[in-house]
Formats: sequence, structure tokens, C-alpha cells
Amino acid sequence: MRIDKMTATFGKLNNASLELQPGLNLIYAPNESGKSTWCAFLRTMLYGLPTRERGLLADKNRYAPWSGAAMRGSMELTAGDLRCTVVRDTLRANAPMGEFSCTYTGTADPVAHMTAQELGENLLGISREVFVRSAFIGQSGLTLDQDADLERRISALVTSGEEDVAFSQVYERLKKQRNLRKHNKTGQIPQLEEEIAQLRDTLVWLQEQHRQETLAREQLQQYERQAEEIQLRLEQWEALHKQDALRQYLHAQRQQADAAQHANKLQKAHPTLPDMTELGRLEGMASALDQTLAAAEAAGEEAVEKQTAATQSRGHWHQHPLYPADEAHLAAQRSAITAAVRPFSVWLTLLALLLGGGTGALVWLWQHSIPVGAGAGAAIAALTLLIYNSIRRRKNRIAAQDAEAKLAAFDREVDAYLRLQQQAEDACSEAERAAAAAHTLHRSCREGLLQLLGRVQPFAPETTNLTNVRAALDNAVRLRRQIDEANHTAQELQMHCQMLHRHLPSGTLPDAEAVLPRPATTYEQLRDALPRAIAGVQAARSQLDTLAGQLQAMGERDVLESRLQEKEFALAQLQSEYDALSAAMAALETADQTLQNRFSPALGQRAAEIFSGLTNGKYDRVLFRRDFSLSAQSEGDTVPRELPLLSQGAADQLYLAVRLAVCDMVLPKENAVPIILDDALANFDETRMAAALDWLVEESRKRQILLFTCQKREGEYLKDHGGVHRLTL
Repeated sequence: MRIDKMTATFGKLNNASLELQPGLNLIYAPNESGKSTWCAFLRTMLYGLPTRERGLLADKNRYAPWSGAAMRGSMELTAGDLRCTVVRDTLRANAPMGEFSCTYTGTADPVAHMTAQELGENLLGISREVFVRSAFIGQSGLTLDQDADLERRISALVTSGEEDVAFSQVYERLKKQRNLRKHNKTGQIPQLEEEIAQLRDTLVWLQEQHRQETLAREQLQQYERQAEEIQLRLEQWEALHKQDALRQYLHAQRQQADAAQHANKLQKAHPTLPDMTELGRLEGMASALDQTLAAAEAAGEEAVEKQTAATQSRGHWHQHPLYPADEAHLAAQRSAITAAVRPFSVWLTLLALLLGGGTGALVWLWQHSIPVGAGAGAAIAALTLLIYNSIRRRKNRIAAQDAEAKLAAFDREVDAYLRLQQQAEDACSEAERAAAAAHTLHRSCREGLLQLLGRVQPFAPETTNLTNVRAALDNAVRLRRQIDEANHTAQELQMHCQMLHRHLPSGTLPDAEAVLPRPATTYEQLRDALPRAIAGVQAARSQLDTLAGQLQAMGERDVLESRLQEKEFALAQLQSEYDALSAAMAALETADQTLQNRFSPALGQRAAEIFSGLTNGKYDRVLFRRDFSLSAQSEGDTVPRELPLLSQGAADQLYLAVRLAVCDMVLPKENAVPIILDDALANFDETRMAAALDWLVEESRKRQILLFTCQKREGEYLKDHGGVHRLTL
């Protein structure tokens, strides 16, 4: 069967229409857009509006049209060769959707055997309860609970039996009848047994009544004497308790007075002694002074070390050959080394060049037969000057090299001298800073000691140094603790006295020194025995009164025996019926266990196949019990996981798998019952949602599926799938 079109005035829907196609219909709508209303409308059109429901949540009130119009709707269906139109309308306000018609689509001819009550069962082949618990799946309705119709349907499919009666119904009827006869200590049998026992007891009592009356009187007298004796002993104990309380109070008063006197004595002996808080501050000051003194000693040692290092640095500086030359003297010595190099003579070079030119002119004159006397003299002079200049240049170069070597050696010696000078000056600066720091710390120690002595000497005038301060503080702490402990003890004793005084017994107290009688039995034993003795008195009196009343109320012995025989006969008949009912229930349970062993594995196996597909193979086993409770087991787990141990998403997936397995097993295949899902995938992650959609696409090849969703991810995933009809409300 498939649904082709729905038109509804139902809840928030006002003459709204929804056209559907075969296969998977994905219907997207935001929250509160009418998805659940459409689902409820579909269920109402198939099975009618429940009339026995009451209250605001009843469908007739919950889905009353918001527009104020009458509740009505129509549905066009195709079931095999049958195409029909179902109309449910409201003509009377107290009978919403009470008018029904089912006609062949496009005509006014009614379809035979289609009634308002049986439409769903005729079209789908299942009852309303089975449809709601199998093919009608919502986010808040995934849970599969037990139902007699569903149980009968599953049983019939597994056993090929009849669907007329379910085990739970028959068992409950037998159990109800058996419980009427006997259930624990209630029922007709226990009531008769109790009445028979009472009759028998009454007969026995009639025989023993006089003897029991005599015994009751004797017991009453015995309990009265015992109660009087116990009361007397309790009064003696109460007097002793009052005396003990008074003695404790007087003793506590003496202790409190002694403690207060001791505390006052200690306080007067040390009137200037500070409290523990002040002593704690003084001890902190002493500890800080110890640390400062240690730091001062360390600073003094460091100053001595720095002074020794400065003396050594100055000695190394003074021992240098250049000491005590300053920068001016060093510059003068360096200039003297530089002046030792003779400069090169440019004039001699020019003169040699001129003489060389004259020599050239002489040669020219000689070649041209001109007299050369004057030119020869010039040439000789020029040659002499050139030789002299060359020798002088060589000596100057050697002298310059010697001067440069001496200058480099002098510069190195000057660098070493200046480094020693800088090291000596730095060492002297560090020695001065160390001496200043040591002086500052020693001065701080003196000031701190004077301040500490000024605060300690008022209660320890003999203190003159830090060692005396330490001893004085230790002694002061010890004394302060003694004083505080004495005051605390005195306060506690005072509070104890006040408490004892408040709890002194009222009335006249006995003399604290008097000797009072002490019973041999303890007070606790007497206190526990008195209620029992009083209860014994009351019970004995009540028993006597009861015996007297019963003797007057009881009839003759023959009448009682006749009533006993009648009740024993009725008891035997009820017991026979009870045994027969128990045997029938046991036989039914045996048959049901056999049935359960057959259908639970089959349904669990199919659910496991679907659940494994939805979870990508994580879970491969589903355990399904007759009470419809579930558990799942993965391949690596040794024990199955109960449903409450699964996450919300995994639990919804397991419920959906079981629902789909039930649909696969329960729904008649020849009717191709549509599956309705209302936000059933809301708690699925992307991967498991895809697996569920793939399963639904495959299942939609066999039956129509309506998937309502408030999310767009299902549409995104199915946009490229064939056979999917996408709608938006």
C-alpha cells in the first residue's frame, strides 16, 4: 500500500496538502512546522480518532484545528489494484472525525467492507497497536514496549499459530483467577484458613478458658508486685543520681576556682608578657636579624677578599716596567720611536733626474759632433747622486722596519700595562663597594638589634644581645603558653560548671555527704524492666477482660463445630481449584518458554543485521527478550551491553534497528505497509545517519517510506540518490 495524497485540517494544519510518491519521501520542515501533526493525522486517517482518551493530551483536544474550523481530512491511497479516497469529517462537535467514507478515487462509489474502525486493518493487515509499535517511528517513540497485539503477531509469524490469544493475556487471566483464591497471604484460601484456625482456637480456648482466667489473675498479681518493687528501686537510684550530680557540680566548682586562681597567679607574675601574636612577631624579627647578621658576616668576608684582590692587582700594575707612566708619557715615548726613521729626500731625486737629463743631452751632442766637456761633468755628478740616494733609501727602509718592530712591541707592552691598570682600578672599585655593603649590613644589624631589644627588654630586662633575645623569647613563649593554657582550662571548667548547674535535677536535692541505699540491680536493668512489668499488668488485665467478653459472646460448642465443618469443605474445594490453575499456568509457561526460544533469536538476529549496518559493523549481536528489553554486543566484548550503558545515539540506533526488524518480520509483505519516521535520525552522527539512509533507500524499493526531518543533512546526503522524493513543508 502507498499513500498518494493527504489533505488535512488538523491541529496547526489548515486545509494543507501533501503529495507523496512511491519509494522514499524525504520531508524537510523546521521544528514546529507540522511534521508530527502530519504523522498523527496519517495515523488518525487509517485507524480513526481514539474516543476513550481524556485530558488535554488526548488527540481530539491536542490536534483540534487552530483556525477553529472542524477537524477533517482526506487521503488518497493505492493498495494493489485498488485506488481509493478516504474522508473523515466532523459533523458533531462531540464526535470529531466521526463521519467516514471510503470511495474509489474519482468516483462516488463506496468501497465494500471498508469501515471507519477496520480501515487500517483491512488495508495494512495489522491492528492499530501493531502499526504504532512497528512501522510508526518517531524520535520520542523509538522505544519498543510490550503489547498483546504485537506479541500475538510475532508469535503467529514465528510459530505459524493463531493470533486470537496472546500468552500474556491468557497467563494474566489464569493468574488473576489463582490470585483470587490465594496470593501470598491474601485471597479466599488464606481467609478461610484463618477463619478455620480461629474456630479451632476458639474451641480450644473454650476448653481452657477457666484455667487461663486463673493463670491470668495470678500473673496480674505477680506483675503488680514486680512493678511496685521496680518503682521503689528506681526511686532509690534517682536519689543516688541526684546526689552524684550534686557531687559532680561541687567538685567542678572547686576545680574551676583552683584553675582561676592558678591563671591569675601566672598573669600577675608576668604582667608585661606579650601575647602569642606579638611573640610570634618578635621571633620573626629575631629570625630576620639572624639572617641579616649572617649576610653581614658574609659581606665582611667578601669585602676582605675584594680588598686582597685589589692589593694584588695594584702590585701587578706597579711591577710593570712602564709604571708609573701616564698617557702623556706613553705618547712621548711612542713619538720618539717614530722619529728615528729618516725621511726619503725628494730633492736629491730631482737633482739626479736633472743630471740624468744632462747625460742624455751629452750623448746627443756627441753623436752630432758637438763638444762634450761640460756634459761629461754633469753626467758624472748625476750618477754619483743616484748611487748615494739609492744607498740612503736602503738604510732608511731598514731603519723603518726596525722602528716598526720596536713600535709594535711598545704598543703590546702599553696594552698590557693599561689592562693591568684597568684591572687594578676595577678591583679597587669592587673592594670599595663590598666594604660599603658590609658596613650597611652591620649598621642594619645594630639598628635591628636595638629595635628588638627595645621590645624584648620590657619583659626580659636582662637581655643585651641576640643570644639573650633568643633565650628570652623561648622562655616568654613557654610562659605565655602556660598562662593561655591555664586561662583556657579555667574557662572550660567554668563552662562545665554552668552546664552541670543547668542539668542539676529539679526539686529537693539530697545531702551530698549522706549515705543512701544502693540497689543490687542496675538502674538500666530496672528502667528496662519497668515497662515490661507495666505492660504485663496491662496485658493481664486486658486478657481477663477479653476472656470475660468472649465467654459472653461465644455461642454453643455444637454451633462452632458445624461452622468449622462447612469452612473446611469450602477450603478443600478452593484448594483443588488453586492446584488446577497452578498446573495450567505451569504448562502455559513451559509452552511460552518454547515459543520464546524460537522467536527471540530470530528477531534478535534480524535486528543485529540491521544494527550492524547502522553502526558500520561495530555491533554484531542483539539480544531480544520476551519483555522487549534489549542489549547489544560488539565483536570484541565478552559480555553484552545493556541498553542504559549505550550512548543516546547508539541507543536510538539500536531501537531503530529493532523497530525495522519488527517491521521486516511483523508487517505483512503482501500489503507493503508504509513506514513513517518522524525525526528518528536526530541523534545519529553523520556516518551512522548515512548508513541508516542507505538502508531506508534500499527498503523503499519494497515499500513506501515517509521520513520527516528538521535537519537538512539528510537531503544533502540523498540529493544524488535515485528514487528519493524530496519535499519541503
